[in-house]
Amino acid sequence: MAAWPVSAVYQPIVDLRDGAVVAVEALARGGPGAPAASPAVLFAEARAAGGNALRTLDSQCLRAALTGLAGLTEPATVFVNLEPSTIASMRAGEFRGLADLIPAGVRIVLEVTERALLEDPAELLAGVARARDAGWSVAVDDVGAEPAALALLPFLAPDVIKLDLALVRAHASMEIAAIVNAVRGEAERSGALILAEGIESDGHLERALSLGAQLGQGWRFGRPDGRVELGSSPLRLGRSRRLMPAVTPFEVLSREMPAQRIAAPLLAAMSQQIEQQALLLDELAVVVAGFQDARLFSGPLQMRFQALAASTALTAVFAPGMPAEPAVGVRGSTTAPGDPLADEWVLAVVSPPYAAAIAARESREPSADGHRRLDYVLTYERDRVLAAAACLLARMRPAPAGPVGNPAGEVVAPRSTGAPAGRTARLRPAGALPPEELPELLLRAVSTASNGITIADARAPDTPLVYANRAFLELTGYPEEEVLGRNCRFLQGSGTDRIQAHYIARQLAAGREVQTVLLNYRRDGIPFWNEITISPVHDGSGRLTHFIGNQVDVTERVHQQERAAYLAFHDPLTGLLNRPEFFHRTERELRLAREGESGVAVLFLDLDGFDTVNEGFGHRVGDEVLASVAARLEAAAGEGVVLVRMGGDEFAAVLAGVPPEGGEEVERLARRLSAVVREPLRRGGRELRMSASVGAAVFPRDGRTAEELLDAAVAAMGRVRRSEVRRRSC
Repeated sequence: MAAWPVSAVYQPIVDLRDGAVVAVEALARGGPGAPAASPAVLFAEARAAGGNALRTLDSQCLRAALTGLAGLTEPATVFVNLEPSTIASMRAGEFRGLADLIPAGVRIVLEVTERALLEDPAELLAGVARARDAGWSVAVDDVGAEPAALALLPFLAPDVIKLDLALVRAHASMEIAAIVNAVRGEAERSGALILAEGIESDGHLERALSLGAQLGQGWRFGRPDGRVELGSSPLRLGRSRRLMPAVTPFEVLSREMPAQRIAAPLLAAMSQQIEQQALLLDELAVVVAGFQDARLFSGPLQMRFQALAASTALTAVFAPGMPAEPAVGVRGSTTAPGDPLADEWVLAVVSPPYAAAIAARESREPSADGHRRLDYVLTYERDRVLAAAACLLARMRPAPAGPVGNPAGEVVAPRSTGAPAGRTARLRPAGALPPEELPELLLRAVSTASNGITIADARAPDTPLVYANRAFLELTGYPEEEVLGRNCRFLQGSGTDRIQAHYIARQLAAGREVQTVLLNYRRDGIPFWNEITISPVHDGSGRLTHFIGNQVDVTERVHQQERAAYLAFHDPLTGLLNRPEFFHRTERELRLAREGESGVAVLFLDLDGFDTVNEGFGHRVGDEVLASVAARLEAAAGEGVVLVRMGGDEFAAVLAGVPPEGGEEVERLARRLSAVVREPLRRGGRELRMSASVGAAVFPRDGRTAEELLDAAVAAMGRVRRSEVRRRSC
């Protein structure tokens, strides 16, 4: 690819506490002769070109960003972007060669884009280490765009975690909550700063702060510009946390903990217990394991790791002769000849809420019972687990070409659950159905049941359905021929909660029962809430053979619950907040006002003579008028005003951040609310004219609690109404 002309622009990064500019991010733009000015288009073109095109473009953009810093004489912090593949390929000499372009006192923060972090972790982590050796800090960009990549955060140990802009704009969901919890946990443990991107409004800013962001970036604070404009307080980052270098996991864990002697069967059982814990985690987990021989990775062990791969971000195994994909979704890497790792048995699990590692080496001590003896170390101390797991990641081969791993929510059932091998025979109670009649009766009962019932084969790949009763076919709208032979995932769609889907996969992979409610889709695309109960079925020897599922359409119940939750905070007629919520919101604003020494205004509005509307037109028209007035008030109130229907024809507004004495802002709001009520309404072919009386009270002048402020505002409204009556009578 011919070199395209590129230039750099710089966007401010601010401290969200005071809005001060503390850093800038260098952003690439295409110059004359480039395919486009947009960096997204440029990089898409480079990827399509193949070869070294992406690496070449990335290097051009980096040099343009650093060249644009020429002439800086003050301390500064500058963020620059590089693709993971570029970072992985950069040698130490390349970082040193860039030093001449960086003015003295300028701190470079290397942004690692979240995209493709899991493709080649070994080279990426090595490249990041080389950048740190050159004195650069590290940030991870677009965190949350690909949740699975969050799993690498503890290993990258970034100084700054940059949240994907969608997190400050998307509606709250369990998926976003999982991302935020993981980021907050990592930031708390490591001391990393959280930076929110894409902040363009006060609402975005509020959301960013609620996500724990200390730094912010977006058009609200300034657009990209060719000039490097810095504030007086550049961002200062601490010394980056580094994982201790070590040769093998056993060496890491045995440095501070004495090894214990153990027989191989007990070691295997302890490892399997950690595997079971990993199955209960989510897609943010990393599972890595090392074996002395690839042939050990077979049978039940292989099935268990395949189940882990279905529900974790990364499951990888290492051994001499290990193939690239030894089981569906499992990443395999060959241990090199002479590598001391080949003598170890290792399992490490890392996730936001959990970390565990066990490592063992063969003991030369002879055994009387014929079982191998090993020296082992077990730890749940997070930093040690990370260091042990990093030893394996450093040996990991790149991902094979093509997709690896199972689709979200895929169910891979284990061959065995360890259920009792047999059952004690019992006498048949008097009056019980003869055994020979039971199978036919059960089949008739299941086929005519009102609930949707399915049976899936846990022994077959992808756990396909082998039976579906009539109620299930009617519930979903699918004919039998489009159901049998498929995993029940076909009912999932765009609105299905991925976290719930993964939870189902993990529970079934562990051979456990599942009870949950999930949004599914009928054949015609209509969504419905499905209450699912899935139970494992074992044969006489305790082997898991099938799952039986029971499905009930609970859409109406879910909607009723959602409606009840809505009405707990809102007025059903107008959709405004209700009276209890007024007191809750006002007290919250008062707590903040006491800390910031600002005022809070409460306005009380009562419609004048509204009873005549009900008497003259009826209550139905009266309700329509109230709803229309509420909509007008909400539009007139504007952003930052809490509007409440207190009951009847009474409304209240709460405005925070005003001067303690009130002032013009409160008076303007009162005039706006009063004015929109006076605008004529048409109902039943007739024009209605309304008016309202508005009174205001301000904390701390007129009261110190929500109740005191409301009473003061009601009293002020009464004075306004009496004054208006006197004025009209003159």
